[in-house]
Amino acid sequence: MIAMIRKIITAAALLLALLALTGLGAAERTPATPTDLTEAAAEPEAPAAPEEEAEAAAAEPETPAAPGEEEEPATDAPEPVCAHENVSQIIYFFDSPGYTSLSAATHKVAGPAVVAQVCKDCGAVLSEETVDNIEEIRPHSMKKGVCALCGYRQKTAAVQDKRDAPGERTLVAQPDGNGLLFLTLTEQDLAALENAKVKTLLVRGEHGKAEVAVNVKEIRRETQQEAASFSIEIAEQEDGSLFAGLSLSNAPGRKDEIDIEGVTLRFYEEKTPALKIALDPTDGDKLTETDGVWNENGYWIVPYVSEGYYLVVR
Repeated sequence: MIAMIRKIITAAALLLALLALTGLGAAERTPATPTDLTEAAAEPEAPAAPEEEAEAAAAEPETPAAPGEEEEPATDAPEPVCAHENVSQIIYFFDSPGYTSLSAATHKVAGPAVVAQVCKDCGAVLSEETVDNIEEIRPHSMKKGVCALCGYRQKTAAVQDKRDAPGERTLVAQPDGNGLLFLTLTEQDLAALENAKVKTLLVRGEHGKAEVAVNVKEIRRETQQEAASFSIEIAEQEDGSLFAGLSLSNAPGRKDEIDIEGVTLRFYEEKTPALKIALDPTDGDKLTETDGVWNENGYWIVPYVSEGYYLVVR
């Protein structure tokens, strides 16, 4: 009897132990309660990727401008059309045009070229025409006292001739490639000389022993009357003889005689009892002799008669 009671007690103890183990496993598998979910939601979320932020920003509608704020104008408005009211002519010369010195400030350019009509406002080329020959007056392109295009040489104070007296001005003639030196002066050039109180213009030969002396006021009067330019051509020989030709021109290739009262020649020779100059004119007239007049400044004065060779007779 006692043995049976012990078995019952042992069996009851085993059953209680089994029940206890079964309850602990159930507790571990119990689902989360609403309180647990709330606490989990309170944890911070991970930041969104940059691509996601860009997509979100693009999806957001633009905020309209507040009342009173100005909106920027549209940039795709059509530009105004140029009316080409200011048109200028531009001459594009082909290679190697001809250059001729005209004055102390300008030279002439001539040759075949393309003549274009260009709008000065927008730069559009409105028309183009190719011509066989055209002329244009342009300013010198001076570099170190010499025009790089026509060869004109500027007279500077450093080379101003010591023989220049008050009221006189020596200008340098330019070579023409044929053994002659030439110089052309417009009425404006002569006016500038006269305004500078220059009474006598001197143009000297290559060797400096002979020169042409021009009365500025008289020659300017002639250029005004004839609406022409004044040209001088000279060629000095080593013996002091001088070729001189002076003319007026109001058209290309045209030459007219000048009033010789405004021109004399100077020969820098030693003072002797007398000096004779023989003129061999280019117009075919016979040879004539002229007596020189000695000037105390160191030269002989001979009147200019006509174009030709003035030979020193020794």
